[in-house]
Amino acid sequence: MKPINIIFLGRSGSGKGTQAKLLQKKFSLIDIDTGGILRELAKKKDILGKNIAKTIDKGHLVPHWLVLFCWLNKLLSISPRRGVIMEGSPRELEEAKTLMEVFHWLGRDRIKVIYLRVPAAEVKKRLLARRICSRCGKEYSLLLTPGLKKCPACGGKLIRRADDYPQAIRNRMIFFRRKIIPTINYFRHRKMVIEIDGRKSIKEVHREIMAALGKKL
Repeated sequence: MKPINIIFLGRSGSGKGTQAKLLQKKFSLIDIDTGGILRELAKKKDILGKNIAKTIDKGHLVPHWLVLFCWLNKLLSISPRRGVIMEGSPRELEEAKTLMEVFHWLGRDRIKVIYLRVPAAEVKKRLLARRICSRCGKEYSLLLTPGLKKCPACGGKLIRRADDYPQAIRNRMIFFRRKIIPTINYFRHRKMVIEIDGRKSIKEVHREIMAALGKKL
């Protein structure tokens, strides 16, 4: 049987990263986190890194060609015997069409799209409470651990991501409405979407995803 390929869609802060990691372990998938790849590139001191950092900090989008390069470069390096999990891509309709073309070209025809449905007000609250470790990069939520200032894992200082400030969050919410909703509808039309209520606990959401996938696989 061909390996499964999973695409995660949802608002920023809907829990895509957390759920992707759980499925990655369950199905031995290779994670392709476009946002993570871009954040790593943004750390570089060259002109590309500086432009990426400036764009991300404002909650704006990097160019379409750069996003395609990030996930395509990673995807082409992965054995066709290994499934992948896409987090952060596709971001818009044309990218979704390109991704489907690439998947089919590479023989990755076993595809499931998981949409974590979380209202805008809820994800705003989550993003404003999100902190990352400045040393090891682990994420924490002040909603779950109020007052936490240092990383329990390594002792590093917890900071707010540049794109988790109010204006950047507003820009991302506008982008979701204008670009990602049409992308979700594109996959809905192809009858590929599994919709999950992302407001529940991490364990409950994971359990519902597994149950839904069990019926589809």
